[in-house]
Amino acid sequence: MSCGCMKNAGNDMGKQHMHSHGGEENLPADDTKSALGILNERYARGEIAKEEYLSMKNEILSR
Repeated sequence: MSCGCMKNAGNDMGKQHMHSHGGEENLPADDTKSALGILNERYARGEIAKEEYLSMKNEILSR
């Protein structure tokens, strides 16, 4: 049972680290997402259609 407690303690420490060092949306700079990364995730979750995905992707890449 102590392994479960240590695992939870480790998770809490990670959350504190993320919040204490800030950044966009309280995430460390390494974890901030690019516009293309967010778009890819939205498409993978089925939130946007293929046509919309491709249009938005082209817009992002043309900047």
